[in-house]
Amino acid sequence: MTSAVLTTVPTITPLVLHEVTSPILPNTTSALFPNTTAPPSSSNDTEAPASREELERRLIYLIWIPVMLLLCAVASLTNLAICLSARLVRRPLSPTLCFSVSLAGADAFAALLLGIGLLVNSLLPQVLSVSHVWDYCWALAFEALRLGGIISTAAHLLALAMNHYIGILRPLHYNRLVTRGRVLLTLPGLWLAPVVFFLAYFATVDAFASCDAPPAFIGYHTFREVVAVLFFVPLACMVVAYTHIFIIVRQHQTGALRNHNTSQLRKNVKAVVTTLLILGTYVFGWMPAVLTFALFCVDCAAGPAPLGRRAHLALNILVNTLIILKCLVNPIIYALRMPEIRLALRRLRSTTTSTSRLSTLRQNGETAIPLRTLAATNARRPSADVGLDRD
Repeated sequence: MTSAVLTTVPTITPLVLHEVTSPILPNTTSALFPNTTAPPSSSNDTEAPASREELERRLIYLIWIPVMLLLCAVASLTNLAICLSARLVRRPLSPTLCFSVSLAGADAFAALLLGIGLLVNSLLPQVLSVSHVWDYCWALAFEALRLGGIISTAAHLLALAMNHYIGILRPLHYNRLVTRGRVLLTLPGLWLAPVVFFLAYFATVDAFASCDAPPAFIGYHTFREVVAVLFFVPLACMVVAYTHIFIIVRQHQTGALRNHNTSQLRKNVKAVVTTLLILGTYVFGWMPAVLTFALFCVDCAAGPAPLGRRAHLALNILVNTLIILKCLVNPIIYALRMPEIRLALRRLRSTTTSTSRLSTLRQNGETAIPLRTLAATNARRPSADVGLDRD
């Protein structure tokens, strides 16, 4: 049945974008795509309105995409700064900090891929008229990375939820159950497993069989439901875990639990609140994209583009902007809520400033002398005033 469906829609071109790309795979049947299902147009449409619409769309691309690319770069760099600051945190890193730093890396990766997608799939073909940057096989590999980045973020948040759950439910056994070695073994799986899954999925449907033909399965509900399940199942598990954590904390506050260490519980609750803030940005940023991707498809009840041309373009811009804002807000949460990260960022800024100053001194032909060395040299040098008194 699947093969029959795939062969009936040869006109769908899911990876040749003619609109702002979705943070997941673009909506393959937008009214803005040529040779695809479109909302019925008015009988009075002529060539002139179509040309005006094309110019209007190009203008929107020319204004919004460079702004979004700049925000993607800022988001990627700020999350990368969080990762680099981890080198300046006192060792060893706690499991919570390890997961958080890796999550910042996942956000930097997601922002980078989103920026590349906007550049290659939207700015180049629509504004600069540069198309066919890569074939469909390379485009599918890129989408596997981009989709894997979404699920990797969900996996990181789920790992943090389980980490907090064990810390509050079994505080006496936490250090034995959640060791730094186990965390370091888990992190590569959080990064690689989602990407490997999507590459394997694409291979099972023979998506890489022909690099010249667009893979039509992307436009149908089966694949989109898989993506939605991979998003919502971890989210549901996190809701259950944090609900139980909330119940435990309330019981402790009412005095129902006597065996919990109060200071340790308070510390765990603070970490839970930080993770919940990050989880909130994840839901706020990614859920509109996943819902749009899952609900608007060729064989979905809502159809491929039920909102019309302009509304659909505006929705895609909004969805991408929410993703970028999510990646921008998370570093602020890390800096405000995690004392170790805040201190490490100060050290990183101090180190960067000192390095820049030393480089400036060398460019000017001056010699940078450490203050301690300069003070010791001055202490050993005889005073010029004493020599004059002797004469």
